[in-house]
Amino acid sequence: MSKSTPDPIIVVGAGPTGLALACDLYRRGVPCRVVEAAGERGTRSKAIAIWPRVLEILDGLGVAEAAVRRGVRLHGSTVWSRGRPALGFRLDTLRTRFPFGLVLPQYETEALLERRLADLGGKVERGMRCVAVRQEGRAVSVRLAHPSGAEEATAAWVVGCDGAASAVRESAGIRMHQRLEPAGWIAADVRLDTALDPDGVNYFLAGGRVLHVVPLLDRGPDGMLWRITMNVGRVRPDPDEWPLERLAAQAARRAAVPLRVTEAQWVTGFRVRQGLAAHFRDNRVLIAGDAAHVHSPAGAQGINAGLQDAANLGWKLARVALGRAGDELLTSYDTERRPAARATVRATDRATRAGTLRLPAAVAARDALWRFAQRRDLIERRVVPALAGLSARQPRSTVMAAPRVRLLTEASLSAGSRLPDVRVGDDALWDLLAPLDYTILLPGRQHFDKAEAARLPAGIRVVDDPSGRLAEALGLRGAALIVVRPDRYIALRGPADRPDLAARLIPV
Repeated sequence: MSKSTPDPIIVVGAGPTGLALACDLYRRGVPCRVVEAAGERGTRSKAIAIWPRVLEILDGLGVAEAAVRRGVRLHGSTVWSRGRPALGFRLDTLRTRFPFGLVLPQYETEALLERRLADLGGKVERGMRCVAVRQEGRAVSVRLAHPSGAEEATAAWVVGCDGAASAVRESAGIRMHQRLEPAGWIAADVRLDTALDPDGVNYFLAGGRVLHVVPLLDRGPDGMLWRITMNVGRVRPDPDEWPLERLAAQAARRAAVPLRVTEAQWVTGFRVRQGLAAHFRDNRVLIAGDAAHVHSPAGAQGINAGLQDAANLGWKLARVALGRAGDELLTSYDTERRPAARATVRATDRATRAGTLRLPAAVAARDALWRFAQRRDLIERRVVPALAGLSARQPRSTVMAAPRVRLLTEASLSAGSRLPDVRVGDDALWDLLAPLDYTILLPGRQHFDKAEAARLPAGIRVVDDPSGRLAEALGLRGAALIVVRPDRYIALRGPADRPDLAARLIPV
């Protein structure tokens, strides 16, 4: 089924999602065309936080090290209610090589990904606006407008990563109901006179008013730059009506600790938009990132959800384009990522509503619930892994067996869970996996015999465990067979003597 020349792919949009997808395709030997309406990269960003799972994705793309050097590490968060800490958590106990969050403005993330794309042989064609797409049998026609005229391009696959107002989604006829939340918000990049720790996020809540304070960038002798966000009424605020004095007064009034805004470098107003596309694939057109889902910035999940779309879609689209799998493999992208996006929309909506409660009785009940969760260690065991993106489970699909048990922590080893990156002797487990393909782990077993191995697809890496260290690291008492997908999720956990199960599940 394989072929030497991949089908042409057009990625519309050079934000983080589109760039990450393009990098993933190129590193798998699948070139693509990347078109972007904007003539140049932006210099301001609302998307600034990257959580551990997406740092793992960026690591696979080859840019995590540079991102960590340029960003500000976040090691925890504190939520204040009515002037007192209501709950807090740390990230440094997570089972990942990146047990921290990272604050990095979106334009910095885009710069790193675009540079990596160039290293891989790709480029971004700027000033190319997608006007419409039209499917014609086994091809997609793309109408592009640019300063010197228009162009009709053809591709086997088109991926719309072109934002909430996606032209790809609209012209493909994929429905997406979006609604605006009633509150207006102000976000500003400021310098602060404060004793707040420069490695944590702080949420100050009181009487329905929110102040969100995040360390943004260390700009040398002038000190730390911070991002503050506040809800300020029921319409989208005009930044011109928020001079330094007004920003400073509102921030100081809402903070539970001494805090003074001394300089404002950038101010913007926005309203929260929520929406979820009816489906993420229509035949040969796919959508990802904000083109597929938009939600509240609570929990800073926007850029993280988009890059998880890219990580899920990249290896699947590459296998199909290279002829290593049939088109039906792409159905699993919608099957797996749309429920995850729906869960993110709901979770961020609930977090926003919880943070803006006004009635004293409701606030008291919320705070009591948070204290209970903190005492029972539910925040560390459930909330933090979910926020970090490590506990999300893939549902059963064409490339995912049905799990035997449903476990809710990032350490679970049933089908659908992320494989934890544990230490195996002197190695990190993920370093033993195939960089771009499936891996079969045999914890507690030495190897397959020739007859068993012959049943496997060609090129699959098998990691055996003659010393038993892998089984011990994974907490397994007996031998097992674990099939790990290219995106580091477990596709199957089964008996160690059944390689035929793996052969049936791996798409060829």
